Amino acid sequence: MKSGNSHSKELVFEKTEKLLLSYGVKGWNVNDLAKECNMSKRTLYKIIGNKEDLLYEISLNSISKNINNLKKYLESNSPFPLLLQNLSDQIINSFDKITLSNIIALRIEYPRIKEMGKSKENSEKDFFIDFFQKGKNENCISDNVEASTIHKIVHALIEYHIYNCDNKTEFKNEMKEVLNAYFNGILR
Repeated sequence: MKSGNSHSKELVFEKTEKLLLSYGVKGWNVNDLAKECNMSKRTLYKIIGNKEDLLYEISLNSISKNINNLKKYLESNSPFPLLLQNLSDQIINSFDKITLSNIIALRIEYPRIKEMGKSKENSEKDFFIDFFQKGKNENCISDNVEASTIHKIVHALIEYHIYNCDNKTEFKNEMKEVLNAYFNGILR
């Protein structure tokens, strides 16, 4: 992001999200966004840089917020079985409609965003593994399951459902069923 007051950036983010929901990643350009924001293209470029910079910032904010919420949840003092019981909801709710409907196109069209996503996922990996290791240490998880393997399987399930579900409702329903079955299967 470049410069501009926070109100202008919020407006640009809001209008960008509207365009993403209506037209996807490729169905609009900076001219369309300038019209939506009632700004000149020049002013818009001063605020956001280019379209990739804007989409990068929106993706970064979304991923960071979701990771922080998940981390806070996993680090709570609730009993491990209760946390695991509700973990599928926490994971599913971290994906908003904008993310789900645009993630594939963002990854294809903007490799920098894809790399940022991988980097953020790696930062999430450690506290996720720590959570499952805590479950093993408390004798809540089967001995034959490694914490790092649980993370890999959950990540693979998420990726599979992102690519194969047609909408947020289908994603939520399918993921909830699969994650609940998997989490119940690893409990003692």
